[in-house]
Amino acid sequence: MHWSRSPLKHIYPYLLVLPALLFVVAVSLYPTLYTFYLSLHRFRRGTMEFVGLRNFRVMWESSSFWNSLQLTGVFGVWFLGLVMIGGLLLALAFNQRLKGNGLYMTLIFIPWMLSEIVAGIMWRWMFLPNVGVLQNMLGPVLGGGADEYRFLAEGAGAMGVVVAATFWRGLAFATLLLLAGLQTIPGELDEAAAIDGANRWQAFRWVTWPLLLPTVQVTLVFMSVQAVNAVGMFLSITQGGPGRATEVLSLQMYKEALEFNNWGYAGASAVVLFAFNVVLALVYLRALQSRAVLD
Repeated sequence: MHWSRSPLKHIYPYLLVLPALLFVVAVSLYPTLYTFYLSLHRFRRGTMEFVGLRNFRVMWESSSFWNSLQLTGVFGVWFLGLVMIGGLLLALAFNQRLKGNGLYMTLIFIPWMLSEIVAGIMWRWMFLPNVGVLQNMLGPVLGGGADEYRFLAEGAGAMGVVVAATFWRGLAFATLLLLAGLQTIPGELDEAAAIDGANRWQAFRWVTWPLLLPTVQVTLVFMSVQAVNAVGMFLSITQGGPGRATEVLSLQMYKEALEFNNWGYAGASAVVLFAFNVVLALVYLRALQSRAVLD
């Protein structure tokens, strides 16, 4: 039978993508569906018992859940504000193609190449009492001399350390995305604005920013996903302490599952996080559509 008339001709492209599709199903779709399954059950005396929406009701009535959700919001606002402003400023600087850009970009990207756990342990050491470099430098200043301020022993201080560490590590990725967006903007537009008498701020406000806005939206969504799912830094720096002052929702889910074996409650928390990620994914798709329209 001639190949052009063979039935395999129509299914051959699907056979080529089938291994990749099966891999995605195995590592993504199946765990997601199983998480939904877990959220409707609880383990009791070694057996799995169907409880319907009980885990969600318990979570809804739990003060620790709302506290974790609030802490997730606080962390997200601080992290997003710092990383977007810092990334934009660095991207604008690198876009000028100054001497030594390659070296500076390499230095900035070193934190991004480290794993969250390694980076978190480094930051924890720097704020350990008596031996931490940054603790010894900043503690006496903030504490007013003899009464040293111990960052990891205070709720606000511990959260500040995690925000700073996550910002330090995530700054490179935000800078890269925003720099890529800036380099797609023709330089002739700035030159035309300068000829028309616009200063640098006016050229940025009325020419660069509108064209960069779709990239800013995409970057904001990516960093928001990172903020919502952040767990490695919290686990390696504070482990949710002091008390529960830094126990964000993703860390609470981790603890419920792996420390307390409360898989049903952890599954319900994972479903809530999944819902947040779906919303962010929809925002991301909307931003891509807006960029396509502008292009």
